[in-house]
Amino acid sequence: MGSTFSDPGAADGVFLRLQGLYRAFGYTRYRMGRFEEYDLYAKNRSFITGSSILTFTDTDGRLMALKPDVTLSVIKNTAPSASLQKLYYRESVYRAADAFSGFSEIQQAGLECLGKLDMYSMAEVVTLAAMSLEAISDRYMLDLTHLGLLGGFFEDSGVPEGAREELTRLAGEKNSHEAGALCRALGLSQEAAGVFLELIHLRAPLEDGVRALSALPLGPTAASALSELARLAIALRGVEGLWLDLSLRADPGYYNGVVMHGFIPGVPTAVLSGGRYDGLVRRLGRDAGAMGFAIYLNLLERLMPEPGDFDADLLLLDDGSDPAALLKKVRELTASGLAVRVDCAAPEGMRFRGTARFSGGELIE
Repeated sequence: MGSTFSDPGAADGVFLRLQGLYRAFGYTRYRMGRFEEYDLYAKNRSFITGSSILTFTDTDGRLMALKPDVTLSVIKNTAPSASLQKLYYRESVYRAADAFSGFSEIQQAGLECLGKLDMYSMAEVVTLAAMSLEAISDRYMLDLTHLGLLGGFFEDSGVPEGAREELTRLAGEKNSHEAGALCRALGLSQEAAGVFLELIHLRAPLEDGVRALSALPLGPTAASALSELARLAIALRGVEGLWLDLSLRADPGYYNGVVMHGFIPGVPTAVLSGGRYDGLVRRLGRDAGAMGFAIYLNLLERLMPEPGDFDADLLLLDDGSDPAALLKKVRELTASGLAVRVDCAAPEGMRFRGTARFSGGELIE
């Protein structure tokens, strides 16, 4: 859909394109209020990015929160349905990265698919994630992993629960030296340690990566996850920009199965994240699957063009004698492609390519 997106109305412009995309696939817009009862987030704090929640007491005495998360609100406020619920949104969330950071408003756009998910549903969500990135830049990358692969390896190899988090961290860093040492300290066989190192360093186009995994001596739990991933890869044939990277990190308490992170040039962090999160839905009392993703619209500000050397081409100093003639002249100048600022005096801190006066209905250079 074109080169890297960089027009001044970044968030608004890209959302209009995303909205058309999601509606074309049968998703309907979900709108929510800014506030939610604090209890929802207090009971599910482990699922929320960041450590702090901004709260206040409502007029009826309830403790309320400015939303730190969209997905929790979507699950809570949608009724169970026999059919799939396909929703898209544009919302703001309010988070502090840690106890020492101030709160920030983060604009998100994304979608959620809730219900009895099948292989088509999963492939559709991944496809829409890729197409969403393409709406921002035609040089995107969508990295995928399946948490059942590393998790299955731990299960099949008898890795103690207490060591799994550290091995996952080392996998995210692709730290072969420390990962190998920890595998040896845990008493893993040389073959198992070798498989783990192969897993954490694997990065390849999706189908190539699946073929590489198929050649490894995986145990039954990891092999089951690979089987699902292989079927998904087949369903996604023809979708460009998909990469398999098993070093992607995600909270297994939130996500299960496929996880994805999306990247575009010019932004050093993921602008899209998502995956399958059945566990969260069931924690909130619903027997359903769920998969979705969020795009962080604030990050697109990094793609906006830097201010030029001048704030406008021309500063017109007006004596107020003929506003009709002045407006006509300004419309002529702007129609010719010039940026014009009209003022009664030169504004401090602004720079202009040229300055002129407008007096008595005439432009005086």
